[in-house]
Amino acid sequence: MESFPGAQEDPFHGISLFSDPVHGYIRFVSSPAEKKASSEAELIDSPWLQRLRSIFQLQSARLVFPSAEHSRFVHSLGAMHIAGRFALHLYPSFSRSYPGTLSPALFEELLRVSALLHDIGHGPFCHFFDEHVLFPKFGLSHERMGQILIRGPLREIIERVDRSPSGVFEPGERLSADWVAYLIGKGSGPNPVPQDMPQLAALKPLFSGLFTVDNLDYVLRDSYMCGVAIGPVDLERLLYYTHVREGKLALHRSGLGAFEVFVTARAFMYRQIYFHRTTRMFDMSLRDLLGETMDVWGLGNPGENLASYLELTDQSLLETVRRWADSSDKRKVALGEGWRRFLDRKKEWRLVFEKEDVQTTVYGSPEKIGQDLETILGIHGEESPFRVDVAYRDNRPENPWKMGDRQIWIYEPLTGSLVSDPLAEMLERLPVRQLAVRVFAKPDHKDFGAIETVRQFFSRET
Repeated sequence: MESFPGAQEDPFHGISLFSDPVHGYIRFVSSPAEKKASSEAELIDSPWLQRLRSIFQLQSARLVFPSAEHSRFVHSLGAMHIAGRFALHLYPSFSRSYPGTLSPALFEELLRVSALLHDIGHGPFCHFFDEHVLFPKFGLSHERMGQILIRGPLREIIERVDRSPSGVFEPGERLSADWVAYLIGKGSGPNPVPQDMPQLAALKPLFSGLFTVDNLDYVLRDSYMCGVAIGPVDLERLLYYTHVREGKLALHRSGLGAFEVFVTARAFMYRQIYFHRTTRMFDMSLRDLLGETMDVWGLGNPGENLASYLELTDQSLLETVRRWADSSDKRKVALGEGWRRFLDRKKEWRLVFEKEDVQTTVYGSPEKIGQDLETILGIHGEESPFRVDVAYRDNRPENPWKMGDRQIWIYEPLTGSLVSDPLAEMLERLPVRQLAVRVFAKPDHKDFGAIETVRQFFSRET
């Protein structure tokens, strides 16, 4: 096991192990150094972390890949483990850039707790809930909900933590919940660097960059649990060549190959799992159900109703809506029957057209492609016999040359300087943009003349 030299006399005191199919053994702090302090175990056993056991890691893909029954809880433990490994490796270079800022133990625990809590704000069906409920109804995201929880009910536990797996904090040191909330923040909303710890900006790419403690775990875990082979992800080489230099997170040029393989593997995951045609078909059924279900549920603003949100999980939602089909309320009956069909894998749509690797330079943006096809198919409202699905993901930043707080610098040993060009050039050449266009029809619909028109639309010369 990795640890800081001379961290403590008894390396087993207060440390326990989880068995994990992806990482082997995951260390965690099971008891604090002082009786009045808290530990990782207290966070893990808190109602908010335990809630993640009841939220599936994958929303509709679990209906396609039978073994994909893993939860956000185990993913959070895996992310914590990877964050701990990065902490042990990064601390020497971080302390050279920022001497005397954080002790080794506090540095390690900051990264571990931030990773452990990065998904704490998720609702049922995870990102789908963000897109169809949290943001459109309340202007929230799961990251914003996570920050509310970290600065609210979890603050007291976080700020009583007094050690990491490798050692005890220095006298007077305290882990700030505001530091943790900053690191997990994403999106376009305000998320300023804490004034009392501006050095945290150097660590932000580990949580919202191109390779993060989050996506390094979910690529490995989702592929394993789905039974999808993605090829090697060289975590060891990425870890070895990542360091802090001149106060910035950097990757030695010799680590670029491992990074390229990882970005390619992640793109492959989207093609094979997240954008799988049957996964997307079930996503369409879920879209028809989830928003209206939450209206009937009477969901208030989760940020202002934490007690209700604590009880809202995949399992609680699904067990409730199963019973709605037997309700006296007609709206609940219709939704309940829809949920029963969804859970029984009844296919409301069938695939009638599919084109992958669509070129935006020829056909326009994903939004324009969707609008053009809806016009061709005469889709007006939800009653149309056709549905257009445009699945799009670019695993690169919008501007590889300027990535803001996601920037990872490349250390060029020939010149001894930090540069951005090699990473940007590599990202520019990689074929990692995913754009799949599919048309689904109601099972009994027979108008294939419209589909022929769609084929003609995609027969343009490049």
